[in-house]
Amino acid sequence: MTELGSSGWTVAEARGVIAQLRHVATEGPEYDGVELFLALCEYLDQLYGGHGFDVLLVDQELAGLAGAVREQRSRRAGAGERLEQPVNSAVTLGEGRALAGALESAAGWQQQLGLALQALYTYLDQLYGGPGAFTELLTSEERSRVASR
Repeated sequence: MTELGSSGWTVAEARGVIAQLRHVATEGPEYDGVELFLALCEYLDQLYGGHGFDVLLVDQELAGLAGAVREQRSRRAGAGERLEQPVNSAVTLGEGRALAGALESAAGWQQQLGLALQALYTYLDQLYGGPGAFTELLTSEERSRVASR
């Protein structure tokens, strides 16, 4: 599956368009949304291993990745990493969910960005065990183990 939720974009299209929006959104919630989207895609790149995040996995592939993520989470003794964005680390995973909702209720490209962010959160929730389960990032070591599954 390649379409990213109800945004109407494929994963590759969303990544390309939103990367270009870095030149348009230079501050405010739109900027935070762009940075968050790109950071979550990087995170998924790491979980996918050398293949890169360009499609949403389904069926057995999704179950395999989700199982590897859950296994790492069940092994952990402490909390995971906080999402660190290259320029603006003010948006936490929780704040990102609220930001996605706010952008989704806007118009134009901001709405599409919100829809794409919502789709990423939904997908990451699936990998983590269900609705609202994506609340922390795996450590870099845990991501490496997931990627080598």
